[in-house]
Amino acid sequence: MAASLAAEADDSRWKYNAFLNFRGKDVRRNFISHLYDALKEEGLTIFHDDEELQRGDFIEEGLEKGMKQSRFAIVVISEDYATSQWCLRELSYLVDLAEKKPPGIGLIPIFYGIDPSILKSRTGCFSEALKKHEQRFGPEMVKKWREALATVGNISGWDSKSRDNDSKLVHEVVQDLVERLYLDEAADESTDLVGMSFHKKRIESLLSLDSEDDVQMLGLWGMGGRGKTTIANCIFKGLSSKFPDRCFLENVKSDFQKHGASHLRKQIMSEIFPKSPLNPRCINSDAMKRRLRGKKVLLVLDDVDDVEQLQELAGNCNWFGPGSRIIITTRDKRVLDEHHVKLIYEVKPLRTTQAIQLFSKHAFKMNRPREEFRELCLDIVEKLGGLPLAVRVVGASLYDRKIGFWENKLCILKNKCLDKPISLALKASYDALDDHEKSVFLYVAGCFHGEYMNRAIMVLDPLVIKSEVRLVTLMEKSLISKSNNTRLWVHDLLQDMAKDITCEGRLEKPWKRKMMWNSLDVKGLFTENMGSKDIEVESILLNMAEETGFCINPETFKKMICLKFLKIHNNLSIGGSKVCIVGDFDYLPPLRYLRWEAYTLKSLPSDFKTHNLVELMFPVLGNGVEKMFLNGTMIEEVPSSIGENVNLLCLDMSECKKLRNLPDTLRNLKKLKLLYLRGCVNITKMPHVAGEIRRLDLYGTSIEKYGVLSEEEALELHNRDMEFAKGFLTRFVRNYKRGKNSR
Repeated sequence: MAASLAAEADDSRWKYNAFLNFRGKDVRRNFISHLYDALKEEGLTIFHDDEELQRGDFIEEGLEKGMKQSRFAIVVISEDYATSQWCLRELSYLVDLAEKKPPGIGLIPIFYGIDPSILKSRTGCFSEALKKHEQRFGPEMVKKWREALATVGNISGWDSKSRDNDSKLVHEVVQDLVERLYLDEAADESTDLVGMSFHKKRIESLLSLDSEDDVQMLGLWGMGGRGKTTIANCIFKGLSSKFPDRCFLENVKSDFQKHGASHLRKQIMSEIFPKSPLNPRCINSDAMKRRLRGKKVLLVLDDVDDVEQLQELAGNCNWFGPGSRIIITTRDKRVLDEHHVKLIYEVKPLRTTQAIQLFSKHAFKMNRPREEFRELCLDIVEKLGGLPLAVRVVGASLYDRKIGFWENKLCILKNKCLDKPISLALKASYDALDDHEKSVFLYVAGCFHGEYMNRAIMVLDPLVIKSEVRLVTLMEKSLISKSNNTRLWVHDLLQDMAKDITCEGRLEKPWKRKMMWNSLDVKGLFTENMGSKDIEVESILLNMAEETGFCINPETFKKMICLKFLKIHNNLSIGGSKVCIVGDFDYLPPLRYLRWEAYTLKSLPSDFKTHNLVELMFPVLGNGVEKMFLNGTMIEEVPSSIGENVNLLCLDMSECKKLRNLPDTLRNLKKLKLLYLRGCVNITKMPHVAGEIRRLDLYGTSIEKYGVLSEEEALELHNRDMEFAKGFLTRFVRNYKRGKNSR
């Protein structure tokens, strides 16, 4: 490592990175010499006495100054350590320095060939040595030394007896010190951002932020789960004061596939120009380039997997004004090469010491492992390949568990799929869940990633006992997380794992599987002859964004006796549906969740039992839909996108007891003639409806305010009672009579 790193690590108060405190005749010629050489090779500045100094009863001024000017002290406690008054005097002084704020010297104990408990014991070689010192230096002095030894004994340090050889211990101690020196303690102590300052310094250096005349593009490249998004987000927040005009665009890969380039350009422009965004119809790449050319911007494009995405969103440096910085995260280095991105920062796996620190934050809620777990920690972390996601997930799964549980977890990691330790680590955490937690995790990964938590709970509650409790448990285990706006989030590696789990055993009795996400499996289910077998699938998620079309045999739905979730996604930005229905579609199972984009028929099946439905997502139906029957469902609100079904003639939402609001977009239903809201007891306000209304049934509602009818509209009104119409009687009677005369 370059010697300049030592300078970067220095604070103006610190002349030395570390002070070495040790008993010379025990370890000088072997362990200490190897440790010192390794520290120097890392470019670190170390204070240690090259010769055996003959010292008197007080610490030399040079030693005292060296300790004060050192950021850390590596204290090597060996068997004869306590026989040296000089070691004990130094140790007592170091402990005093460590207790000073802000921050005092950091202590890193190494217990070399001894048990740490001996430092606090009233018997043994340390106790005997202290008794001899007491005769010469008196009880008060020795009491301070004894307290200093006890303090160090309580610090989680490095135990040589748990290592096979000294070289391994030296390597780990050096890496630990390097990481501590680059650690932004203020951030890292309270978050998962282990080693973030190390990344920040290098990335900000590459970005040449002092240069205002050029535009720089930088790629953060590395495999999934290494923390690219976390690093990019940290850089973005750290630079926000320097870039008033900025945008962090998440999930480029998936959103580009779902919505297309224009949608993402609109997001970028609306964030950079919140007061004067471009007309959405005119946001092509040329318009975006013209608008941005004079702007100094900070733009992060997260999770890019195709050069086309970069060409459409950040064509080249000429698109942006001087001083602009564009950061791209990707798993695929070829994307950066093809786009001629010169600055590439590889996000590598965590070093062992970093991984142990992150692991300890989740497994122990502290920065260091408990001593009795240290060896197990090292073995487990070694199997996780330095992947932050795996380290967090496995660490969280071991929190507050007994040592036997840890040993079983390690056996699982060792004995299965050793060529794929990361996927195994994630799968092991899933396997440790109970059946309810597994079910909730799979539903969230497949259906509710990016959705509000309360919506997920509403759908899952009748299916899984205490679904909210299960969600919290999954968050504690780091399998899912929740954003500031209470949306659920599942890492893409965990989503991939969930898909793999749902595909397990798919070649054997596919009709027995609970969830089907694989498009080939779903196609086979609808197109192959399943005979008379009942299909036990509970959840179908079909993403047609990158698939070829196929036709559904609607008779298959009659065999799906357990189906609760049906989600069919089409790329609406390119228009049309890739799923057609052949034959009479007269039955759907009693679903709880339905989303069917670009639905091709004019109505849902008339025999569709909607009493269990709690979530109906639009645009579910195509523009050709004329009738929609949602009567008796458990839905609480109608999405505003219902207004996109412009050919709707009949909308029946009667007896929707939980329905509270109707969207203003009902006014877009110009052809609507029949609207049934009978029994919707919680509706208190009616928006304006601009359709050709012939029948409006409001019996049993709580509507107190209308914005519904124009004089030209015909109406047959069924309201809950005559008292209800007092404020509106004249108008409605007039409309009612006009409606009768027109028939």
